[in-house]
Amino acid sequence: MPAKDNKKPEFELFPWSSQFETGIDQIDEQHRKLVAILNRLAWHMSAENDDLQANEVLDELLDYTHYHFRSEETVWHRYFADTSLEENHHKAHEHFFEQVRLYQARREQGDEKTLAEMFDFLTRWLAFHILESDRRMALMTFAMETGHSVDEAIEEADRTLSGTSSVMVKALLEIYGKLSNSTVQLMKERAVRRQLEEEVRQLRASQGKGSADS
Repeated sequence: MPAKDNKKPEFELFPWSSQFETGIDQIDEQHRKLVAILNRLAWHMSAENDDLQANEVLDELLDYTHYHFRSEETVWHRYFADTSLEENHHKAHEHFFEQVRLYQARREQGDEKTLAEMFDFLTRWLAFHILESDRRMALMTFAMETGHSVDEAIEEADRTLSGTSSVMVKALLEIYGKLSNSTVQLMKERAVRRQLEEEVRQLRASQGKGSADS
């Protein structure tokens, strides 16, 4: 098995922002690692690198996401056990992997567009989940630690995430969406170029065979 690729990308397509921070050290540290892996994946997919390495980084991202979800749900369970908040958050995690499995099935069938589409999904989903869902849940836990009920904590989180904060989150999501689109476009251009190069190779091979036969 090839060694895990730990090479740092020459640039970060998805820079970490303080807006991603939940205030819970354990979760923030894991989110930082997710973003770091996502940056390596973006670099491999947009640069002229071995596709095998890109697939290995993708597998690493999915493995770590699975670990992070389990860890995160343990934290939320301490505050929201047996509530719809906990159930809905868990369902969101399950839906994430359901979508990933669909993409992986298409990859196994040789669909060339799947990798780019999966990357776009991963980027947008993780950014939205951190900025919207995880930050909201964290704010609720802080409110509950000061004696608020779950309903009061929800209201407190809604107030905190409204107004200027809401505008900032929407702006960040838009930026990440554009960055993802740029990366996906590079990936598609690479795929088209590889296809054309393969067609040229086959044409030359066919011409060479024809010359030899004559």
